[in-house]
Amino acid sequence: MKKKQGRIVLSLAAAAFMAASPISALADSPEFAYDEATWARLRDNVMEYDELAMLVQEYNPSYLNNLASYRDGKSTEDAREVRDKQYENAYDAYDSAENLREQADDLEESGALASSEMASVYSGLMSAAIMMEQTALKTEQSADASYRDSEMDTLDYRNGQNAIIVQTQGLFASYNQVLATIGTIEKNIEVARAGVDATQRQVQLGMATQADFLNAQKNLQSLESTYTQTQASLESLRQQLCLMTGWQYNDQPEIRSLPEADLSRIEAMNPDVDVQTALNENLSLKSNRRAYENMAEGSADKKNMERTIKNQEESIKAGVRNLYNDVLQKRTALQSAQAAFDTETAAMKAAETKYQLGMIGQMEYLQEQAAFAGSQSNVETANMNLQQAIELYEWALKGYMNV
Repeated sequence: MKKKQGRIVLSLAAAAFMAASPISALADSPEFAYDEATWARLRDNVMEYDELAMLVQEYNPSYLNNLASYRDGKSTEDAREVRDKQYENAYDAYDSAENLREQADDLEESGALASSEMASVYSGLMSAAIMMEQTALKTEQSADASYRDSEMDTLDYRNGQNAIIVQTQGLFASYNQVLATIGTIEKNIEVARAGVDATQRQVQLGMATQADFLNAQKNLQSLESTYTQTQASLESLRQQLCLMTGWQYNDQPEIRSLPEADLSRIEAMNPDVDVQTALNENLSLKSNRRAYENMAEGSADKKNMERTIKNQEESIKAGVRNLYNDVLQKRTALQSAQAAFDTETAAMKAAETKYQLGMIGQMEYLQEQAAFAGSQSNVETANMNLQQAIELYEWALKGYMNV
């Protein structure tokens, strides 16, 4: 059962830590941990994807609390204190997962999922929620175990810390995905407003009915509602990102774009070979194997753990293949989106020429602009989806996989 006050405890800890932004907050590492240029990047008012891991390691309250608990537990805490802290971490993770699910539910209830871009954001939020729930479950299981040793603690600690970095990277991607939809929605609102005006004139001329006018107004109101909901989602993601990376929730750092997918990284993938790397490096599997070694011969726990390990190995094997297939599918989606954008670019150029020559009216021209903006947004979203798919595949080879 989830602990209800977990979110309050986490919020107080986060609030206390976030009294300073990365510009002024004291980092966890000593000054010599990075060169001056790197420290300057971490302490400026710009958030970039390639510095997220460092920002988390230096300023994320959960990451730092976990680090402190791990260091203290190695020398001064007894097993009960260690378990209690693990339970608290699990409750906090459950609450974080619930918060992400609530955001996804808000998107669904708003009707925004009719947009493919927002559906992608919804999927990302739900995936992040599942990831946090899995982390919480594993932390609970770790707390329940009485056969733990320092090696298991280290492996689970590393796995949990990686989960925070992966979650932050996912939030960064979700923020940029939502941001990419704003322009398209604004252009569609412009078209809808022009449609309302045009329909009103047609009604006055007897060329349209009052029902047509009301439908045009309803379409405009729906788009405006979607815009409001999208802006709210964007703001919520911005606040979460700030708290995850060392800013206060109401700070306004410049959040840079997600880097474009590096297609050359796909060429280096070979799931038939990489699956063994994933099995050798998976931190959770290593921890379970260590637990198996520590369990009494013939015990029910050891027999259960043997089955768990076999199932986990099969899940990792399937997971590597699924992650690879996801990369290929998203590469194909990007290619399709790019092809559609190339076609739409030609159509946009033709529409501009026709509009300048008076061959098409303003409404048709606005509609073509909206189609162009949507096509451009589709390319950006497809690129971001592919970039994240590549990241998750490579994380699996570094020891972290959500299975």
